[in-house]
Amino acid sequence: MKKIVFIIILGLLWTTIPVEAQHHHGHHDRYEYAQGRPRLQYVIGHNAVLFDGKVIKGASPAYFKVLRDGYARDDWKVYYMGKAIKGANSNSFKVLDNGYAKDSWDVYYHGGKIKGANSGSFKVLNGRYARDAWDVYFKGMKIKGASPGSFKVLRDGYACDAWNVYYNGDKIKGASPERFRILRDGYAEDGRNTYYLGRKVSRR
Repeated sequence: MKKIVFIIILGLLWTTIPVEAQHHHGHHDRYEYAQGRPRLQYVIGHNAVLFDGKVIKGASPAYFKVLRDGYARDDWKVYYMGKAIKGANSNSFKVLDNGYAKDSWDVYYHGGKIKGANSGSFKVLNGRYARDAWDVYFKGMKIKGASPGSFKVLRDGYACDAWNVYYNGDKIKGASPERFRILRDGYAEDGRNTYYLGRKVSRR
């Protein structure tokens, strides 16, 4: 009798143990631990999809697919960090790089829609910068006045277009893009001034 009860309990536990969604990503299928705790991951159970130990309401285990960078989808919805992205199109959804993604109509950064971004011409650059045919973006935010046609990413957070220099998306007032040069450890210069992390270094 005890043996029969044990077998029944074991069977119930087995049907509720969640399994990883994707098996073709190698070591990313397994739980990764940081400071003794599992990192946030999607897990597909037999009857539900979970994220961070919580059931994703309405997600379909049979059609659920883990993408990357926190994104996932099923046949009806797209998800970021376990939450449905309102209005995102599952069939055309595509993860880009650095937290950016897009579908046929809209562009997203870390799951949030980038207002006014053009999906067809959108391109991810380096250092969290991106551009489309009309605007330039940093971490999903439009850089006011930046020229997408001449915009280029330098390094260490610096970038420039034909008229201005930027640091982490902010315009560096008065900096000359023609003579701007990156030094090291956050320093840069343009022949007239020296800059540190995008701010002019005062000369005493």
